[in-house]
Amino acid sequence: MSINRRMFVAALTAVMGFAAGQAMPLQALAAEKPSVIRLASFGNAAGKPYGTGAIGVLRAQELLEKEFAADGISIEWQFPRGTGPAINEAIANGQLDFAYYGGLPNIVGRGAGLKTKVVSSYGVSPSYVVARPDAKIASIADLKGKKVATSRGTINELSLFRILEQAGLTPDDIQFFDLQTADQIAAITSGDIDAVVGGGSSVLQLVEQNIATVVFTTKGSPAPGSNFGSFVVTDAFREAYPDLTQRVVNKFVEASYFASDEKNREALFDIWALTGSPRSTFEKDYADEVLKDRQSPLLDDFYRANVTAGVDFAVSQKLIRKPFDVNEWVDDSYLKKALKDYGYENVWTPRDSKGNAVQF
Repeated sequence: MSINRRMFVAALTAVMGFAAGQAMPLQALAAEKPSVIRLASFGNAAGKPYGTGAIGVLRAQELLEKEFAADGISIEWQFPRGTGPAINEAIANGQLDFAYYGGLPNIVGRGAGLKTKVVSSYGVSPSYVVARPDAKIASIADLKGKKVATSRGTINELSLFRILEQAGLTPDDIQFFDLQTADQIAAITSGDIDAVVGGGSSVLQLVEQNIATVVFTTKGSPAPGSNFGSFVVTDAFREAYPDLTQRVVNKFVEASYFASDEKNREALFDIWALTGSPRSTFEKDYADEVLKDRQSPLLDDFYRANVTAGVDFAVSQKLIRKPFDVNEWVDDSYLKKALKDYGYENVWTPRDSKGNAVQF
């Protein structure tokens, strides 16, 4: 049942009760609980219904299922292989309440009119450019004229643009192929494309299998082209159920804390391997990295600068018609309350707009 449908039923029930002479609290509509809370995150090449990052912890440890069991509220998960664009479609069709996905698709969704609010960041992770060993690609400049694949409308498209920009190139300088992750793997394996731009395990398994080599990565720095994204809630759910929204954000922050604690590193790799991606690719991706630097939920100046750059890109590429106010879209009240209530206010270090740690 959609949010609008649930609200209509609640209103109709309240009116009928009033007509029958029953006492009706003024907050009856807002107090009604939904039967289900629906969440989504980007899918993966293996097609397993699990995720990475904090959302992977939230899903695998069933934190929401446990939190809402006594309320009689079930939790419904979606991990569409169409990733961000598919999540936008589900939100537009009233099929989701929360979504955890990459910066570009949620920017495009917002710019297209989706009624959402950002309640948390999902941190920053490195992008990789991997190429076939025989493609004669040793640097970003060598991508000129080459066949390069990523998924259009995803955060990886924005990463590709910003990576090319560093070498003075534009998307017009390459042969761009819009392929989903599984198709990227097949295409570079067969030699139909020369390089893939992506994040984490999906591209690193190509390296493990000696199909490709890493020619560039943003790993180890907050360089332009790194992946970033948001945890968003629909306005319909947030306005109808503010208390439930806070409880969901609380559990997301709990999952972020677990994913930021170095003593959980091995357990994290086990959780993320539930996606079907090799555990060893997560080990490689996170080697020499500090977990809490990657899993920060903070909506700091660096997050906002990344989103602003994403909005500019979306406008320039005509993915959205006009820019929007990033600060109006971001609602950090839920996150701030969760951090305060859990005592996590000093766990993660905020960054300035350039990605440098802010020292207090």
